[in-house]
Amino acid sequence: MVQEETLKAYISRTPKSKKMWDDAKRVIPGGVGSSIRCFEPYPFFIDRAKGSRVWDVDGNEYIDYIMGYGINVAGHAHPAIVNAIKEQIEKASVYTMPHEKSFWYMKELLRRFPMVDMFQFANSGTEATMHAVRAARSYTGKDKIVKIEGCYHGVHDYVIVSVGPPIGKAGPKWAPTPVIESEGMPRDAVKNTLVVPFNDAEAMETLFRRHEGEIAAVIMEPIMLNSGVVLPKRGYLERVRKLTEEYNIVLIFDEVKTGCRVAPGGASELLNIKPDMITLAKSIGGGLPLAAFGGKKEVLELMGPNGRTWTAGSYCANPLSVSAGLTCLTKVMTNKAHRYITDRGNDLLKGIKDMVEDVGVTAKVKGVGPVGYIFFTDVEPVDYRTAATTDAEKAWEFWFNMLNRDVIPWSPSLLDEWYVSVAHTKGDIAKTIETSGKALRTVKRIFGA
Repeated sequence: MVQEETLKAYISRTPKSKKMWDDAKRVIPGGVGSSIRCFEPYPFFIDRAKGSRVWDVDGNEYIDYIMGYGINVAGHAHPAIVNAIKEQIEKASVYTMPHEKSFWYMKELLRRFPMVDMFQFANSGTEATMHAVRAARSYTGKDKIVKIEGCYHGVHDYVIVSVGPPIGKAGPKWAPTPVIESEGMPRDAVKNTLVVPFNDAEAMETLFRRHEGEIAAVIMEPIMLNSGVVLPKRGYLERVRKLTEEYNIVLIFDEVKTGCRVAPGGASELLNIKPDMITLAKSIGGGLPLAAFGGKKEVLELMGPNGRTWTAGSYCANPLSVSAGLTCLTKVMTNKAHRYITDRGNDLLKGIKDMVEDVGVTAKVKGVGPVGYIFFTDVEPVDYRTAATTDAEKAWEFWFNMLNRDVIPWSPSLLDEWYVSVAHTKGDIAKTIETSGKALRTVKRIFGA
C-alpha cells in the first residue's frame, strides 16, 4: 500500500481529475479509454502536452517519461510533425485508396530494416502481431506458436497468454504452463500457444523437439520491455535464431517498443540479429496510429491481394498517419537524433544508478539507450519471474513520490519503463535524477534498504 501521506499529497493536487474520473465512470468502463490507464485512487486527466511536458486539468506540469508508452519518440507536438499533419488534413484524412506517400514511407522502413523484403500496413501493434502470426501460419502450414512468458504482443486471443501470470499458476520455470489472461477467450485458443522463459535457449529447444513439425512461429521481444527492461544474455538470441532455422520455424521479432527507438533499425540492428519477420508500431507513426509488419517476400506475398491470407483495414495506410510517420522518421529521427536520445537515456540511467547506490536502496536499474526501469529487488532480472520479484509497494511509493514532485517516471503500471524522447533536455534529465534521489530517500525511510 502507498503511504497515506503520499496519497493525500496526490489527492490534494488533483481534485479536478477526481471529478472528471467520477463523471467518466458513468459512461466509460473504469472511466478510461484503455484499462491499463486506471490506477488507485484514480487517474489524473491530461489537458495538453508539448515537448517533454504534460499538463493535467489541475494545472500541474510534469516531465513526461510515459511518452505515449513510447509513441512520442519525437516528444509531444513536434513542430515538423504538426505542420505535416496540418498540410495533409487540408487534403483529407482518409482516402481508402493508394497514395504516393505510402510508397515513400515503406521505402524508409526498408532502409532501416534491410533484412525485410516487404512491409504491409496496419493500425496498431495488436494488428501487426496478429497479421504476422497469421502470415507465419499460412507460410508454414502449421498452427502452433511459441511466445515468451511475460511478453505482451497485443490483445488478440492467441497472445493474451502468460503475459503477467501469477507465479503460483505458471508451472515450472523451465516449462511454463500457458495461462489465459482474459475472460471471454475461447478455451481452445491456448492449445496452440506454447510458452517458454526468456533467456533460456535450452527450454526452447526442448519445446521444439517435443512439438517438432507443429510450430509455425516464435514471436518474441528481442529485448523484453513488458517486464521492465530485461536484456538478452550473450548468445541467447543467436541460439534462438539458429534453432528456428533448424526446425523450420518463423522467427518474429516484436519491435513495437524497440523499433526505430533503441537504434534507427531497432533491436535487430542494435543486436545484429536477422529475424524472418518484424512487427512495428508506436514510434513509427509520429504520434498517430500507424503500424507495420514485414518479412521475406515469399511470406508477405501470401497476403491479399496476391494470396488468400487476409489483411485489411479501412484506416490502413491512411495519409494522415503516414504523413506524420514519414516526417517523424525522415526529418526528426535522424541518426543524430537517435544518438541524442541514446546519450540522454544513458545519462538518466547512470544518474539513477548512482542515486540508488548513494541512498542505499536495494534495487537493480536496467536500461538500453532511451529506455530504462528500476527493479526494487536484489535479484538480477533475466526473465519474467525474476523481474516479478520487484517489490510492488516500493515501486508504487517511488512512482507517486516522483509524480508529486512533477515527474512521471513511467506509466502507472508495474514493470513498465521510462522513455526518453528528442524533446527531453539535459536539464530535464538532471531534474529527474535529482527528484529520483528525493523519492528514493522516502522509500528508504519507509521501508528501509
